[in-house]
Amino acid sequence: MKRKTKGAILLSLLSPFLAEVLGGSTTPMQVLTNPVSFLLLWMYYGSGVLLVREAWVRWGRTNLRLMLLGFLYGVVEEGIVIRSWFNPNWPDLGILGVYGRTWCINTVWAVWLTIYHSLMSISMPILLIGALYPDLKEETFLERKSIHMAFLTFLSSGAIFAVGLTKYVPPFSRYLLALISAVALFLLAKNLKRELPSFKTPSKHPYIYGFVVGFILFLTFTAFPKTSIPPILTALISIAITLHFYSSLRGEITTRMTLGFLAFWLVVFDILLEINGVIGEAILGPLTYATLHLKICRISSEVHSDRPQAGR
Repeated sequence: MKRKTKGAILLSLLSPFLAEVLGGSTTPMQVLTNPVSFLLLWMYYGSGVLLVREAWVRWGRTNLRLMLLGFLYGVVEEGIVIRSWFNPNWPDLGILGVYGRTWCINTVWAVWLTIYHSLMSISMPILLIGALYPDLKEETFLERKSIHMAFLTFLSSGAIFAVGLTKYVPPFSRYLLALISAVALFLLAKNLKRELPSFKTPSKHPYIYGFVVGFILFLTFTAFPKTSIPPILTALISIAITLHFYSSLRGEITTRMTLGFLAFWLVVFDILLEINGVIGEAILGPLTYATLHLKICRISSEVHSDRPQAGR
């Protein structure tokens, strides 16, 4: 099997596995007892992340474009396909069904899921593949025929989720807002040639920085809604943190930032999920993280050892 094919398959699997299974929405037990559910998730998330990566590589690999394409995916999934942006009875909402609900929109939830999908469904899998296959970072994975097939897979699986997951129909004006947001993000991602502003970045401790970003985002959307902090402030803080994280992705520290970010979500968060009754997460999450970490460190070491040394 060609390396590109291996990379594409692994990327397509990482997206639903990280975002859904290790994110707790589709539990490990559900995957074991109903493997068809993961097959559908693989079709949807897998084709989605492949299409996003293809656009990112072809249009230009900037951090701003990666973030916008991740936001686009989040808007399409949560705002257009399953409509959790609007549904007041969506089962995962919790307090976010009340906190920030305005104009029939779960505003804080919409911001959080857009950020979450941008990072966990799109950017983390793509950056991991870049670290696991460093020679393919700038290479496209799909040919024209494969792009059409991925797009059809994304549409068909999305239609299944749209019909099968919920019968809720949002007001047309609110749904139109999601559609307009998706179109705007697509056009911005395709046409913007600029990069994110260069903020002060954590070049000395990128791993710790990535971990802290993961923790703060988690805290922002779990603790802040239980306080008197206004929803608009919660949303703005989370967006600012996300912008800073994406602006800090550069060069060799990108991989360490990625591993640091995932250390929180795959280790700490998954242990918390286990404590709260999601069986299997405390084993699967840390084991996945350890496997990825060791593999990436080994590949990084091999890449550095192959480089010509100064003075030779």
